[in-house]
Amino acid sequence: MKQLAIIDDDPEILKLLEQYLTKNGFEVRAFTDGESFLKADESDFSLIVLDIGLPGIDGLEVCKRVRQKSNIPIIMLTAASDDLDRILGLELGSDDYMGKPFNPRELLARIKALLRRSEIKEEDVDNNIVMNYAARSAFIGGQELELTGTEFDLLCVFHKQIGTVLSRDEIGELLHGRKIDPLDRSIDTIVSRLRHKLSAHFDGEIIQSVRGKGYVLLLKS
Repeated sequence: MKQLAIIDDDPEILKLLEQYLTKNGFEVRAFTDGESFLKADESDFSLIVLDIGLPGIDGLEVCKRVRQKSNIPIIMLTAASDDLDRILGLELGSDDYMGKPFNPRELLARIKALLRRSEIKEEDVDNNIVMNYAARSAFIGGQELELTGTEFDLLCVFHKQIGTVLSRDEIGELLHGRKIDPLDRSIDTIVSRLRHKLSAHFDGEIIQSVRGKGYVLLLKS
């Protein structure tokens, strides 16, 4: 049984999620602040649900510290109107986000989607990038890329469709199972993050923007 860490200072939300997620087959460990979670061993957990607006160390700082040593999937909870916090969370390495208030059923669906992607067992190799889906790792020239869960998933999406232009909606569907709001820049943020990490290994940008259409991964065959 997979154990989830839920970090939120709202006791009602913690109680609701503990009951709902336990009922749906997960073990849940609740934390009311970032400090107490950071003292725990994150390797005990399969996924983190993390509120941004925590007392003391906020959720963004918790995300940053977790990402310094782990690629565990992170879903951030934000106030519905806090676009800046959502973007900051993605830039720091979160995998998904939900605005408050939220539907527990939708959160459960997103948790399951993230966990499913972490269990894909397949390996694909080309002249430039080695993808190990079982270990959720990618290598270039024998060197492992330091990718977050969402960055790895995005690389998988591009790698399976090398040379194909993918729209933001298509990327959103493949990554999160939903279309992206026209004003939501989260896909662009994740693409920018991945592009930056790949740029150190290639001459020029191998993830290119196609004006008015989307993004494409270009690799030599």
